[in-house]
Amino acid sequence: MHSVQTILFWVFVIGSLALFANTAQRRIGALLAGLPDHRFDHPWTRLKGLLLYAFVQKRMVRDRYAGFFHLLIFWGFCVLGLRSLGLVAEGLFPSFHMTEALGPWGLGYQLTKDVFEILVIVGIGMAMLRRVFFRPARLDNSPDAWATLSLIGGLMVTDLLADGAYIVLHKPEWASWSPAGEAVAGLLSGMAPATLSGFYMAMWWLHLAILFGFLNFLPYSKHFHVLTALFNIYFRELEPNKNIKKMDLEVEHFGANRIQDYTWKQMLDLYTCTECGRCKEVCPTTLTGKPLRPKNYGNDLRDYLYATPLEQMKQDKPVPEDRLLIGGHVPEGAKWELGHDEPPWAEKELGGKISRDTIWACTTCGYCEWACPLHITFVDKLVQMRRYLTLEESDFPAEAQIGFKGMERQGNPWNLPQADRGKWADGLDVPIMAEEPEVEYLFWVGCAGAYDAAGQKVSAALAKLLKAAGVKFAILGSEETCTGDSARRLGNEYLFQTLAETNIETLNGYKVKNIVTNCPHCLNTLKNEYPAFGGNYQVVHGTELVAKLVADGRLKLTQEVKASLAYHDPCYLARYNGVVEAPRTLLKAIPGVKLTEIKQHGEAAMCCGAGGGRMWLEEKLGSRINHLRLEQAMETKADGVAVACPFCNVMLNNAAGETGHEGFNTTDVLELAARAVQG
Repeated sequence: MHSVQTILFWVFVIGSLALFANTAQRRIGALLAGLPDHRFDHPWTRLKGLLLYAFVQKRMVRDRYAGFFHLLIFWGFCVLGLRSLGLVAEGLFPSFHMTEALGPWGLGYQLTKDVFEILVIVGIGMAMLRRVFFRPARLDNSPDAWATLSLIGGLMVTDLLADGAYIVLHKPEWASWSPAGEAVAGLLSGMAPATLSGFYMAMWWLHLAILFGFLNFLPYSKHFHVLTALFNIYFRELEPNKNIKKMDLEVEHFGANRIQDYTWKQMLDLYTCTECGRCKEVCPTTLTGKPLRPKNYGNDLRDYLYATPLEQMKQDKPVPEDRLLIGGHVPEGAKWELGHDEPPWAEKELGGKISRDTIWACTTCGYCEWACPLHITFVDKLVQMRRYLTLEESDFPAEAQIGFKGMERQGNPWNLPQADRGKWADGLDVPIMAEEPEVEYLFWVGCAGAYDAAGQKVSAALAKLLKAAGVKFAILGSEETCTGDSARRLGNEYLFQTLAETNIETLNGYKVKNIVTNCPHCLNTLKNEYPAFGGNYQVVHGTELVAKLVADGRLKLTQEVKASLAYHDPCYLARYNGVVEAPRTLLKAIPGVKLTEIKQHGEAAMCCGAGGGRMWLEEKLGSRINHLRLEQAMETKADGVAVACPFCNVMLNNAAGETGHEGFNTTDVLELAARAVQG
C-alpha cells in the first residue's frame, strides 16, 4: 500500500473510532446515570447463560426457521470478526496477511471463514425471503432491518471478492484451503494483474468502509443489540420471577416517572431490543387491542433515554414537563388494530408520552419476558410506573381502591370479614395451626380459596386429598391474611410490605417450613418474594403435592370421572414457576379424563386476564382477554377446561357465562382428583 493511502487509512480509522467513541460515551454515560443494580454475582452461572442464550441462542431457535438463519448469521459474523481485524492490520502494516500470520492455524481459519461466509449469505437470503414472502405479523418490515442485512451481506461479499483477487495475484500456499476464494478466483482469472490489484484494493476499502460505517450506524439503529446483547444476557435477571425488587419505603420519591428512575440494567434493556416482536405474539393486551404492546412500550422508554440530556439525568432536580414519562389517558373507546403498531391518536393526544391506560393494562403475565431472546424485562418497569402513580399521585383505577381497603382492613380484597376466613372448612374437620402446630404442611388457603364460592370447593377438595393420603396438615384460619400479590403489582408497595411482614411474623412464629397452596399467585409470593423480607419456606402447588402423593402410592385415584378437557396453564404457575407437568400428570392419572392441549399452552400459554391486579379492575379498552382465552380453549373441541388457579377459574367461568357458553365448564384439577378418590 502506498504511503499516501496508508496515511488516508490512518485518518479514516482514527476518525471512525473517534466518532464511535463519542456516541459510546453518551450511551455509557446514560447507563452510569441510572440507579445502581447489583448484577456481578454468580459469575459462572452468568457465563453459562451467556453461552446458552447468546452463542447457542436457545430462545431464538424456538422459531426454527428464524433461529436457523440467525445462528448462521451470528456465527458467521463472529468468525469474520478476526478477518476484519486482519484487514485493518493490513492497512496499518501493508505486508500483514491474517491467514499467513496465523501459521498452521491460519489454514483451518481460512477454511472455516470461507464456509461461514457462504452460510451467512444463505442466512441473509433466508431472512430476506421471509421478509418479502412470509413475514410474520409481529415483524416490522423496517428500512433498519434491510440496511443491516445488506451491510452484513456486503461484509461477506467484499471479503470473498478480495480473497479471490488475492489468490489470482499471489497464488498463496493456502489457496486450496479457501474453496470459496478459489471459486471466485476462477471468475476473476481473466483480469489483468493491474486491474486485479485495483479490484483488490477497491474491495479492501469497501469492506472496511462498511465495517466502520456499520459500527457507527449500530448505536442509532434497532440493531444496537449487536453491541449490547452479550452484556444484557450476561447481566440478566437470574431469577425472572423475582424481578420485582423490594423497595425502600424511606425515600422521598417512589417508582418511576423519569428515565433516571430506572437502573442501569433496565436502561441496557432499552438499548438491546431488536424489535423482533416476539414479546407480543401471545401478549394478552396486544391480542385484545389494548394500548400496551411490550415492544412499543420499551421503544418509547428508549426514545426518552436518547432524548434526555445527560446533564439532566445526573441532576436530582425537578424534571421539565416534557421529560416526564407518564401522560394522560387514551381516547375513550380506542382500540389498537393488530396490523398497526401506532394508532392515529397516540402522538396527537398524549404528546408521545406513555399513557396511564398503557401502564394499567398489563396483566404481568410475563409472556413478553419469557419470549424475549435477549432477556429484556418489562413487568418491573411497568410496576415501577404503577408505584409512582399509586404512592405519589394516588392516581389508580377507582376499582382498585375497593381491593386496597379490603386488604388493609380485612386482609382480603373481597372486603369480607377476617373472622370468616376459615368458615369454608366448617364441618370438614380441618385442623387449625393454633391447635395443631406440628404438621407436614401448612395449607395456605389464600383469599380466593377462603371467600370465593368456586375457590372454597377447591380448598375442600385439596383438604380431602391430603386426608386421604394421610398427610398431616393444618390451616391458619383467621390468622392468615392476603399475601399482597395484587397490591404489589398494582403499585401499592407500602400495603404489600405491611401484609408480607404480618404473614411472615405469623409463619415464623409457628416455625413453618413446608407450605402447600392451590393459588399460583400465593405460591409465587410466598416462595419468591417473601425471602427478601425474612420469610424462607418450601412452597409447592397443590397439583405438585397431590401428583407426588399419587406417584408414591399414598393416594389412589380409582373412581372414573368422564370428562374431555383442555388444560389452561396459569401464568404464575407455568411461566413464573415452571410447574407444567404436575397438573397434566394428575389429570392423566384420573380414570376417564381425556386431556387435549390448547394451541397456546405450557410456558407459552396466554393469560386469562386476572394477573397484575387486573382481577379487580374493569376492562374498558379493546376486547376482553378472558373471552379470547375461552375461545382458544374451545377450539380444542373439548367439553370443558381444567385450571389450577382460582383466578383463572373465575375468569374463564365468567367468560363462558358472558359469551353464552355456559355448557363449557371450568373445573379445577384438584376438584377432579378429589372426585376420583373413593369415599
